[in-house]
Amino acid sequence: MPATPAPIRIDVSAPYRVDGQPARYQSVWLLARIWHAHRTGEGGVTAAVVRSAFPTAANLRMLASRAFADFARWQVAVGWGADRQRDPAAANPAHRSRGPFWITAASARRLRFVADGRTLGPAALAGHLAFATAPQAAPAGQPDGVGYVMRDMAFWRELTQAMRGAQDGHAGMHGSAVAESFRAAGRSAGDGFQQALSLLKESLAWRRCGRLDQSRAALRRVDRLVQAAEAGAATPAFCAMAHIVRAWERYTRGDSDGARAGLEGLHSDPELRLVVRYNPRVRFEVLNLEALLHKADAMRAGHACTAQAAQLALDTFAGALQAAYEADSVDAVQHAAANIGLCLWLFWQHGLVDAARVLSASAVQRQAMRWLGLSEWICDRFGVGGGTAWNAIFLLRIARGSCGPDTPPSDRPARANDSMAAFRRQRPLSVADAVDALRPFHAPFAPAKGFVRWSAVAAFALEDHDAGHIRLGPLQLANLLLESAWYLTHEQGATAMACTAVERLAAQLPALRPAERAFFTAELRALPPELRDAAAEASRRRRKAA
Repeated sequence: MPATPAPIRIDVSAPYRVDGQPARYQSVWLLARIWHAHRTGEGGVTAAVVRSAFPTAANLRMLASRAFADFARWQVAVGWGADRQRDPAAANPAHRSRGPFWITAASARRLRFVADGRTLGPAALAGHLAFATAPQAAPAGQPDGVGYVMRDMAFWRELTQAMRGAQDGHAGMHGSAVAESFRAAGRSAGDGFQQALSLLKESLAWRRCGRLDQSRAALRRVDRLVQAAEAGAATPAFCAMAHIVRAWERYTRGDSDGARAGLEGLHSDPELRLVVRYNPRVRFEVLNLEALLHKADAMRAGHACTAQAAQLALDTFAGALQAAYEADSVDAVQHAAANIGLCLWLFWQHGLVDAARVLSASAVQRQAMRWLGLSEWICDRFGVGGGTAWNAIFLLRIARGSCGPDTPPSDRPARANDSMAAFRRQRPLSVADAVDALRPFHAPFAPAKGFVRWSAVAAFALEDHDAGHIRLGPLQLANLLLESAWYLTHEQGATAMACTAVERLAAQLPALRPAERAFFTAELRALPPELRDAAAEASRRRRKAA
């Protein structure tokens, strides 16, 4: 018969000792807190509890690493994570600092906590080490409201700060920094709901900055929580959002069929279908993505029903706008408004809507700008939508939208009407007329933001990017450089600034997807020969340097 393991004596009076040997206070405290949670039926000790006990600790990971090294030396089996049936020795130490921390029953029985020669039970130990006392646990199956609201509030603070950073879009809280801030909030999560919420937001943030691998990793963790129903009553909503995030990821990497399949799976599930119907924020996300898929169909060459797809896109964007207002989400409203403005002009210009041309080009152009004006006005008044230049890009594109074909013929040499003089004779909508068309949403379009001439609007946004105030992705930057080059050339001719813009654009092309590169290559062909030559020379220099 194997010998019974010897008890472990832990002296919680200074100087702290374990079986007579000096010990770190943090390690002793954490082991005592875990034992206390085990004995009182509290279960595990969350990372938030540990962080609140050591608020000045710069790195919880380091604290946990040192403590677990001590536990191993003391031969105490302590585990972490939601699965308490798993052998602690088999768990991934990279996730250890996330908690929750727990102890095996066998190890708990061996521990003897003493102070001043007196053995301490759970209550005496809690008093001696000043544990934050938790209210009496509610009976199984009943909510424990007092216990919930008495928790440490680190998670809500971290999450709120992350949400504000994502909303502001200011330098240092953009792109991957936003995702990291949601990940930091998740480390303070005290239950499945908080974990799922922070992970979903983290996954969305990774997707928006193009880090699809990180987005998928966060989403897999959401799936595990959803499958275990650890998010409580919110589990169906989180499951629906996970479907949407996964569909968005497929759409982002150009897999439209995969994105459609993801949304169809959402609609076909009896429970999740109800979430879409009755949760307006979820409905907005579904409709917004569906509309973008219809838009892609409408603009795809060779698609059998482009006009029908264009009409469906506008109908669905209108539904997304309604859902956004129903959800009281001004950020969602500004996204829908911007999409409506761009698509209205784009579809009309390509003859996909109003084929009989009942509406004048000027009327459609101005109405499209008003939708963009609503989006930008919301961003300006409510402080949302930061860190992006899409509204400026769309305005610039629509203002010159009636100046000629998007893509000039590629099967002929340059003609006389491709010359600089002919190019500069084109008449985009003036800034003054555009600002007038933007009423009643014209307030953000002030001279201080470059709304004196169109090239200054583009320059203003580029300066923000170059100075690090905003961080534009490759596609946004390429679009902005194209508009800058077009308007500089139109206003001033083949100046050094115009040539610099096309050279930067040419250097940006390798960072784009093939379909995107094809669009910009065609747009460069529409510029006068001097600008085309500058772009070609920049491409040659880049290839030679490579």
